[in-house]
Amino acid sequence: MMPSLYVHIPFCQKKCLFCSFTVVVGQGHRVPDYLKSLESEARRYSGSKVSTVYVGGGTPTFLSETQLEDLFGVLRRHFLIGSEAEFTLEANPEGLTSGKARLLKAHGVNRVSLGVQSLNDRFLKFLGRAHDRAQALAAFEVLRQAGFSNLNVDLMYGFPQQTDEELQKDLRAFGEFNSEHVSAYSLTIEENSRFHAQGIPLNPSEAQGRQYRLVAQTLGAQGFRQYEVSNFAKPGYESRHNLAYWTSGGGYIGLGLGAHSYLSGERSWNVSRLPKYLGLSEQESAVEGRERLNPEGRLLEMFLVGLRMVDGVDIPRLENDFDCPLSSRTRKQIEEYVAAGLFVQEGSRLRATPTGLSLLDEIAARLI
Repeated sequence: MMPSLYVHIPFCQKKCLFCSFTVVVGQGHRVPDYLKSLESEARRYSGSKVSTVYVGGGTPTFLSETQLEDLFGVLRRHFLIGSEAEFTLEANPEGLTSGKARLLKAHGVNRVSLGVQSLNDRFLKFLGRAHDRAQALAAFEVLRQAGFSNLNVDLMYGFPQQTDEELQKDLRAFGEFNSEHVSAYSLTIEENSRFHAQGIPLNPSEAQGRQYRLVAQTLGAQGFRQYEVSNFAKPGYESRHNLAYWTSGGGYIGLGLGAHSYLSGERSWNVSRLPKYLGLSEQESAVEGRERLNPEGRLLEMFLVGLRMVDGVDIPRLENDFDCPLSSRTRKQIEEYVAAGLFVQEGSRLRATPTGLSLLDEIAARLI
């Protein structure tokens, strides 16, 4: 099976207040050096065939048109990307121009994920985003005019004091995009973020669960099928890149600052500090650490990932793939969750109920 390729472009115009991800703000002058380091890393995989490509960040469209040309040059020189490959690039409304949209299309990008988050300007301001509702709508139209027929929009919900009516209004507005895919995420606050330092409270878990179910029901009525905890697609537009991780445990190559790879049973991760990444010589590897999971660990990992899928996971098949059984402790916990109505067993397949999906992160933490 061919691996997938993920490319991390950490540069961004403005860091969001709610997360602590590695995002390089105010360092645009380092982009040329970053692309050189990216090519140095890509040489180690030169000639590799990849089934899907995902360029994320950060914000790849923060790069200029010339820099985007250079990025695509790096990928084409070192990877064999077939015409049938799904090629996704993340974009933010404020960084997208008609020229960049046409350039993406010309270089084989066939799927764009637009970081809208909300069409309520009050919530966008709360997040510290650099775009407003009008810019989000204009950016989506720019992509359509450039010929893109496979677009994802990111939706965020669970803002402090957000009412169900406000969420419903946002969902109706998102429906007007008529996109092929929606990724919907409840607001989370990372420990090292500014929101955490300010003590911004999250909504009670009961309210979060109710709004999660409201999102799923409303998107379902708009013609989207939920296929994963946070992902909804029109028929045939599920993310092939993510499905490779979620359903088959396929290998992937990660390039860039802090990127992760999984090849031949070994997971590795790159250095996470920009000066160190840029300071590596041609002979030095960007890899900072490696680990190899035993069959039991890999089985549990794929079991938890499989539970994120709405169709659930085939336990006997997984046990056969890894030639080992789930632990008696895990099986006992599964029985308890079935009895509580959070899981349902259908033959050999186990899946989470709607309530179980809304609590899946908490459940997964207990199963580890």
